[in-house]
Parts: sequence; C-alpha cells; structure tokens
Amino acid sequence: MSQAKPKKDWNPQYVKYLLEPHFRQAEQHFLAPLLEVSRAHALMLWQSGLLELDHAKKICAALETVASETFTYSQNFEDLFFALEARLLALAGTDAAGNLHIARSRNDTDAALIRMILRRETLEAIEVVTQIGVVLQTRALAGLTWLMPGYTHHQPAQPTTLGHYLSGILGVLERDLQRLKAAYSSINLSPLGAVAMTGTGFAINRQSVADWLGFESLLENGIDAVGASDHSLELLSALQICNTNLSRLVHDLIFWATQETGFFRVADSFVQISSIMPQKRNPVVLEHIRAKLARANGAAQTAFTMCHHIPFGDVNDVAEPLLPVVLSALEDSRAATGLLTAVLEISSFETAKMRHAAGKHFITATGLADALVGVGLTFKTAHTIVSRTIDNAVQHSLEPTQLTAEIVQSMTEIRLELTDQFVQGALNPQNFVERRTTLGGSAPSVVQVALEKAGLRLEQTKNWHSQKVQNLEMAQENLKTAVQNLLEQP
Repeated sequence: MSQAKPKKDWNPQYVKYLLEPHFRQAEQHFLAPLLEVSRAHALMLWQSGLLELDHAKKICAALETVASETFTYSQNFEDLFFALEARLLALAGTDAAGNLHIARSRNDTDAALIRMILRRETLEAIEVVTQIGVVLQTRALAGLTWLMPGYTHHQPAQPTTLGHYLSGILGVLERDLQRLKAAYSSINLSPLGAVAMTGTGFAINRQSVADWLGFESLLENGIDAVGASDHSLELLSALQICNTNLSRLVHDLIFWATQETGFFRVADSFVQISSIMPQKRNPVVLEHIRAKLARANGAAQTAFTMCHHIPFGDVNDVAEPLLPVVLSALEDSRAATGLLTAVLEISSFETAKMRHAAGKHFITATGLADALVGVGLTFKTAHTIVSRTIDNAVQHSLEPTQLTAEIVQSMTEIRLELTDQFVQGALNPQNFVERRTTLGGSAPSVVQVALEKAGLRLEQTKNWHSQKVQNLEMAQENLKTAVQNLLEQP
C-alpha cells in the first residue's frame, strides 16, 4: 500500500528502535482486531444516530478493502492507528471516515485490542493445561496399583502408588485451571466507550459494541478502562503458579530418570546422546521444559516490574510495550506444557524398579507402628519400639523382609503377642498402601474415585472452553451479519 512522503522529521533512532518495531508488532497483532473494533464502532454510531447511513456504508466498505491489504511502514504516521485512519479517509472520504473518531480514542481502542488478543491467548493456555490434565488422569488410572516410594526431604518416606502421586499433581493443575479461567473473566471486559478516560458527551451504546466484539461485560469507570493492568498481571500470576507447579513435576521426573533411581524412562524420540560418552542417554527434553518454564516466569516478573510504580491512567508502560512480554510468557508456557504433555503421554514408568524401591529402606515402618497400636500399645510406645528395631536392623545389615517377631520383642520389656506373619504383614508395602482408605489416601479404590471425579471436572473445563470459543465465534458472525445488513440498507 503506497503512503505519502513523510511530513515529520522523526529522529532516526526513534524510528529504528521504537516507531518501526511498534508498527510491525501492531500490524502482526493489532490489525485484525482493530478492523473488528472499527466495524463495531461504525455500526454503533449509525444505530445511535451519530453517523449517516451512507457514511456508515462507506466506512464498512473501506474496512473490507483494508482487510485484504498490507500496510507498509511510513514515517508519515506515528503508529498503525493513524495509518489506518489515513487509509480510511482515502477510501471512504473525509465526510464519512472523518466521523469514525466520534466517541473513541486510541486509549480505549488500544486497551480493547490488548484484551481481545489476551483472551484468545488465555483460551489457548487453558486448552494446553487441560490436555496435560487429561494425560495425567489417564496415566494415574493406569498406575493405581503401581507401588513406588514417596519422598519427604528428598528421602524415601512411605510407600505410595504412581496413581496417588499423579492424582496429587492433577489436583494442583485443576486449581491452575480455575485461576486461568478467572483471569479470562477479568480480561474479557470491554473498555470501549471510555474514550480518553472520561467517557463522552455523545449518546453512544457501549453494550452493543461489547456484544458484537464478544466481551462479556463492560468496564464502567473510564480511568479503570484505559489504565488497568491487573488483568494482564492476573493472567501472568496464574501462569507463574502453573509453571512453578509443572517445574516441580519436572524435577521429580528428572530424578526418576537417573540411572540410580530408574523409575522413569523417557521415550527414545526425546532422548539425545553424548558427543563423547557412548553409554549416555540424556533426557534433555526435561531440561528444555524446565528452562522454558523458568523463562516464562522471568517474562512474567518483567511485566510486574513494568507495571510497578507508574501512574494510574493511560501510559505506554501497560500498553504496546507490555504486550510482547506477556506474549513471550504465554508462548514459553504453552511450549513447555505441550512438550511435557507429549513426554508423559509416550514415556514409560519402570514398575518393577518402583515396586522394589517401595520395599527398601524400611519405609513401611509407620505400618508396623500402626499395627502395634492395634495390639494395645500407645503410638508413642509403638514408635519407640519400631525405631529401636530399625536401628538394630540397619546395624546388622538386615532387610525389612528379614525382621521377625523375636527381633521386635527384643526391643522392649513389654510382652507382645506377635508372629512373624504379623510383622511381615505390617511391613508389606502393598498392605501399607491398601490400608490407607481415608479420603486422600493411597488405597487404589480411594484414588480411583478421586480420579473419576477429576475426569468429570476436566470434561466440564473442556465444555467451558468450547463455550467461550463458540461465544467469540458467534460474536464475529453477528458482527459480519450486522455489517452485511448495513451494506444492504436502501
């Protein structure tokens, strides 16, 4: 698209480092929603009696023409908004396009464009987090009975199952989804009609514009509408929490993938080799995921810093310069989550090694103490006896399967009526897990119920997501229909 010769002698460095990069960014992200906002505004002005029918037709026809064109940066205009305005003036004429600016400003327009971009990005983020939730639920159901050691303070603590562990991670991610959905609700509010910040003296219909653009409600206060940044920060907060949760899962997977542990075998299609060590099988995909999650959280923190200690009103800090930072955080978060989903989907858990480890290091000691409570001891006394028993066993290099009733009895003067079967039954990791039948326990029957409920909630989130996407698509169709009806007016 040709442009006129420059009318202002911009500083070359200002053009190089600010105006032209911002124009390119705006063309990439803002042009399509800016055309939608302009269509909706023109329709509203016509319906409100502020724009003649013929002028409204010319504007909408010009907007359709521009939609198929490409802008070339020119120093004639400081940004895309004014470049579009000039193009519309050329296509529709000054009498028509000159009134499109009634009751609108770059301030409320830019705020709306950012929200339109972020709501789409938020829906994509919700989709990828939901997908990893589905994979976790599927793998957890398969691992209901797969014994493994649970860890506290990086030390083997008690037996659990893979299903129980993954169900715990899923619970965290469900709350992440709740936070992301709440962020979407905060984002999808219309600032249009706030104009510069004080509203307008023209009798406009803000609600009709919001409806055509798929906004769920209005931001009533003009200063809030053009100056708010909390919706971006709320989204980034939700992302930071989710990324941090996922990075903790990645940490465990990396530990499980070590040769010393051997619980988790990353699929070959994700493994890289060493340039010098032939035996190496490096699960570096997990390191890449961890790095992307960290980079996303770094971008999020940058956005918080940009929004800190600035005036509450329309300032550039919370407009175009903020958007690429937010988009960077979203991009890295989606990439990391998508990669982790793929890894979890096709990699394998080494169940034999996990089961073997669940019977080591006396991690069923609590089970023996609980069993002694069942024969009449206080838990404090039972704890003391079992502690002495295990200290003695470690000193004599005994395994849990070698403990006998006689050894336990030798640790106390209290007469205990125990059998070897009693002791070994209490120390059996399978029995340990199956006895934990309280809410939240590791018993497969309990975990299965929890996972089935989680599956229903994930379906509800999928339906919520589909409905939000459908609402936006329907708004676009309604806007197209309204424009077509306008153009067909006699």
